[in-house]
Amino acid sequence: MIPDHLAAQKLQVDQSLDVRGMERAAAFRTARQRLTDMAEGRILELHVDEGDALNSIPFGLRADGHEIVASESLKQGVRLLIRKRALLTP
Repeated sequence: MIPDHLAAQKLQVDQSLDVRGMERAAAFRTARQRLTDMAEGRILELHVDEGDALNSIPFGLRADGHEIVASESLKQGVRLLIRKRALLTP
């Protein structure tokens, strides 16, 4: 398995979004909407705060069917690389 920091270096980021400092639910909605607007297979670079946002936002995006490809700790927060997948429908 390739370590996250090496995997992240090989991926092309298509869009970037920084939701650090946003309320958790608003940050999730913003990230979800950005992914909805992207083409399938594209990579979103998402910067989130540690704590509740880091625990819930990736979980919600995975539940939507997206793939968390890599994560990297930063001085402030965490950088996630997320591959857009088709939204799962009930």
